Amino acid sequence: MKTLTAVAIALLLTGCATAPAPLPGAQTYTGEVRNWNAKDNTVTLFQPDVGLVHLKVTPDQLNGLELNRTARVQGVRTDPRDLHVLVPTGPVTAVPKAPAEILELNGTVTAVNPTGRLTANTDRGPIDIIVASGADQRFTTSSPLLVRISVQPMDYVAAPAAGQPVAPASPTPVGTSASPTSEPGDHAVSTGRVLSVDPGGALIVEAPSGPIQVVAANPAPYRVGDVVQVRTTARATR
Repeated sequence: MKTLTAVAIALLLTGCATAPAPLPGAQTYTGEVRNWNAKDNTVTLFQPDVGLVHLKVTPDQLNGLELNRTARVQGVRTDPRDLHVLVPTGPVTAVPKAPAEILELNGTVTAVNPTGRLTANTDRGPIDIIVASGADQRFTTSSPLLVRISVQPMDYVAAPAAGQPVAPASPTPVGTSASPTSEPGDHAVSTGRVLSVDPGGALIVEAPSGPIQVVAANPAPYRVGDVVQVRTTARATR
């Protein structure tokens, strides 16, 4: 018994000795997991009042993380290392550079904000999209809905200076099924940079009212920092 006790104490002391020391200046953060990088020991959390928070953490804290699940970690704020983007100086305009891909999903509303946000679980995973004001009058928690998502790659191009002729553009048109006037429902159009890409198809994209989460039919072509235009149509199907 004494031998077993001694071995147990030795194992306990060994575990304590090998536990990673907290990073200097580390603080505790809580939020939904959006992305993590085991190579750099970084994790990205989404906090409703702050937005995306990028943290440097100790390697052990990456164990057990789940995408879109709330996690509590200790880390140091850092800039996302994957996001190296040169933004044109001066006014810019978004120009389509590839066809839009369109995906239609069935889901269930999980939360609705009357000021213009809706979250839902769909057959391709959770989404968080922009809707019109007063959405709580059209959507209710646990009610079924149909969501049509269009994701189109774009380029930010420097706008011509005043007095210079504007070159004719040849944009790739978005499918008519994604047009805001083609069907009933809550429509939204937002252009922004991709903040996170999940292999399962989820894209986190910046938007004026805070990042949105949508699903792409094929996530392979997208990279952090790419510019995309997202069009959504949400319609209650009860």
